[in-house]
Order: sequence, then structure tokens, then C-alpha cells
Amino acid sequence: MPTGTARSASPTAGPAPVTTPSGGPAPTTGATPNWPEEMPSAVGERVDVAIRSLSGAWEIRGGGSYFEFEVTWSNATDRRFDEIVPVVRVLPFDYPAAVARLGATAKGMLDRKDIDEWREVKPDQKGVDSGPQQGAFALDPGESRAVRYRLTLGADSMSGRLPIQADAYVGRGAKAVSVGGTQARMNVTTGQPVLFSATKATDMTVGRIPSELRVELSNLDATGNHLVVPVVRVTDPLGRNTTHGLVPGDLSAEVLVNGEWRRLSGALDADGQVRLDTTVLTRVLVPGETAVYPFRFNLPKGWNAGSGLEFTVGGTADGGALPTQKARPRITWMAEDTPKATS
Repeated sequence: MPTGTARSASPTAGPAPVTTPSGGPAPTTGATPNWPEEMPSAVGERVDVAIRSLSGAWEIRGGGSYFEFEVTWSNATDRRFDEIVPVVRVLPFDYPAAVARLGATAKGMLDRKDIDEWREVKPDQKGVDSGPQQGAFALDPGESRAVRYRLTLGADSMSGRLPIQADAYVGRGAKAVSVGGTQARMNVTTGQPVLFSATKATDMTVGRIPSELRVELSNLDATGNHLVVPVVRVTDPLGRNTTHGLVPGDLSAEVLVNGEWRRLSGALDADGQVRLDTTVLTRVLVPGETAVYPFRFNLPKGWNAGSGLEFTVGGTADGGALPTQKARPRITWMAEDTPKATS
């Protein structure tokens, strides 16, 4: 199951910002720009585009500080462009050929600085729609326009080489044509190469309907494999008769593997919780791969040692512990399954 699939989006509509002194005035909203008589494709690229890191480094850490860069559009022709629409976007990671099919992109936010205000732009924008273009500007012959951007990535973003594409478009909608473009690449790192996530536990009817939850382990490392295994502990935190009110023989635990439910055994750990033996679920994740583990749990009819149940789920990656998450299902009983008091 690939993560971080690319979204389809269109640019945000809005008025064009006031241009800097290096750029000409933008056309009035709704006016038809004076585009060149020749289609740009007939004469080749005519706007030079350059990307420059403002820190000098080309690195960003997922879940950390943002990466700030500047894009410069320069009119290298002897004609005026009344409207250049800048499009800056984040492309899928540069993966090895074996995982290139995943097409995963970085998860984060891209902002553009318009005068003194940062505005969010679509990081996966594909082109130009037919409406008024926010951020559009004019370029006279020999003039340049520099715009600052910043990219912030989430902690769940993958790592690897991330391309940034910057283009200059003339025209709108289906008639929009790129008249210049360039790419730059940065190194993306994450604090944890393997991401853990889990769903909430569904309701349980004791002895009849099991509680289900799903654990996912995703390899965010674009260049390395990682050995993972899920970890599941179960306890009855309201138990009266023992430390936690639950023993391995009370619990029915299963995992779905290749379309079949397989029973998992368990044993009490040092804390008195039932820890499931999940070693059979160990697997190696290649870059961008996600392992999905559906679990289901039940208790025998009439069980009410403490009338509660708590799952603590997590995992390990290359032997190191991942964060954990707790879940408590809502538990109900059928009246006919409840032991009746004797006089």
C-alpha cells in the first residue's frame, strides 16, 4: 500500500499582488493580457528560471523547521510579457527504479511570500486554470522578478531526494504554455524512518462480536529497507481478582494474513499484561512500503472479570521501539450469556 500519493489540485484564484520594483505592473483582474503573437512553443523557452536556497543548504527535516528558497523569473527576450503565471510545485521523490512506481510525494505545506504576507499555494499544482491568477506578474525585456517560498514537511513525510519544479506560464487553461522552467533537489530526512499508526478499536459483544483494530507500519526511508514487527499488549485495567483481571487463556486474538484469520498466542509480561507473540508477523519493508495488520479480539461468554479491556499497540523497527497507542473498545453482553446469581 503506497503512502503519500499525489493530490490533484488547481491553483487558488484571487487578485494579483502588487509587484516589486523589478517587475512591471500586473494587468487589471479580468483583462485579457497582451500575449506574444507567436505561441511560445514555436520559438522555444524565453523566460529564464532559477531556484536559490536562502540558507545555502539543500536539506529539510520532516517535522522540523521549514526550507526557504527564492525563485527568479527573468525575461531574456526583447518583448514584454503582460502576464507571467509562476507555478512552483513539489514533485514525487527520486526513488530507485524498484520503488519509482509508488510515486510518493512529500507531505507538507508550500507558502509563497506576497509583499509582507505568506500565502499557501498548492504543492502539487499541475498547471494553470482559466480564472484570474494569484501571484501573476508582468515582465519587460531584460527584467527579473524574484519570489520567496518556504516548504514545511510533516513528520510523516518520507525521506530521500525531493525535486522542486518552477515554471513560467503564458496563457490560461488548456492554452497555457510553459515558456521557461527549472528544477532543484533537496535532501529530506525524517526523525523516524518507520511510521506507526493504528485505528480505534471497534465495539465488542463478549463471546459473539469481536473488537477489531488495524495497525500500519510504513517505511518512510526512500533508500533503505527496515525490519518491522507489530507489538500488541492487552489488559483488563478494571480487574478485581488479579493484578489486571485478564489471563492469556481468557483472550482470543487473531490477525488477518493473506485473507485468513490466524490465532495468536499470548503470555503475561513483567507488568501483568497479556503480550501477544507477533514474531510470525515480522517482515522487511522496502522504501515506501506499508504493512497492514488487521487484528480482532474477543472474550469467552460470561467473562466479566473487570468489565473492561485495553489494547496497547505499537511496533519495533530494526529492534527499536516505536511510539504506542492505547485503545479501549466499548464492551456489551447478551443477557442470556451473563451468569445468573445463585441463591
